[in-house]
Amino acid sequence: MIQLLQKFVRQGISLVSALWVAANLSFWLMPLLIVSVFKILLPTPLVAAVCERVLEFIYRAAVLVDSFWMTRVIGIRINIIGELPDHPSPIVVSNHQTWFDIPVIQHTVTGKGPILKFLIKRQLVWVPIIGWICYALNFPRLNRGQGDNARQKDLAAIKSASDVLSRERGALMIFAEGTRFTNAKHTEQQSPYQHLLNPKPGGLKIALESAPSDTPVVDLSVVYRNQETNFWRCLHGACPTIDVVINNYLASDIKDARTWLEARWQEKDRHLGAE
Repeated sequence: MIQLLQKFVRQGISLVSALWVAANLSFWLMPLLIVSVFKILLPTPLVAAVCERVLEFIYRAAVLVDSFWMTRVIGIRINIIGELPDHPSPIVVSNHQTWFDIPVIQHTVTGKGPILKFLIKRQLVWVPIIGWICYALNFPRLNRGQGDNARQKDLAAIKSASDVLSRERGALMIFAEGTRFTNAKHTEQQSPYQHLLNPKPGGLKIALESAPSDTPVVDLSVVYRNQETNFWRCLHGACPTIDVVINNYLASDIKDARTWLEARWQEKDRHLGAE
């Protein structure tokens, strides 16, 4: 009976957490869309600069609200190991295990540094609220399809985002694996890593080509200490401790994106296996 009650309480907390996140996103959606439309209709440098600042404020406010719930209400401890570079537009590369990675990384990076712009699947734009927010913030949209044409469009989207962020404040967020980790995907890929999928160098390669040579490349390893990565269970604090390990590099130091990613993924695999 006690176990059943505890399970009911945990499910209830996850539900409330999900509603909190949805309410937070919904609250900021309308001002976000208004500012975005205003920026499009009056494309002058002054208006664009003001709108960018307002959009950044909205983004930071939304992240702050979610971080408060995650760390203060649910009680999740996020250990940030390392320091972010003092730069307005770094490239951020991370492993990807669960949708819960996103608020964790936003807490880590946007909490102390620039806002994040994620590479997203084009289909996500049609998802209510989340998709509209991604569209309003002009997140680079990828086709994730097969064939040269789809790949060329994806690389063009990454280059466009990198070009914009080289002039504006904001970090380009790259999940190099291209998708969340699952055991089925791990088996299908025959990944040489125990806890990770194979990283894909294409996105990072294009970003590096578009970025100034002194652009920082921030390598994040997100480690769920008890290996609990189920999004719904994370919403009630099933993983009470999450480590985020930060290592910094310069774009000029990375001569080959594939080789660099493979070396970083070996390090990440050790981090994830040292629990």
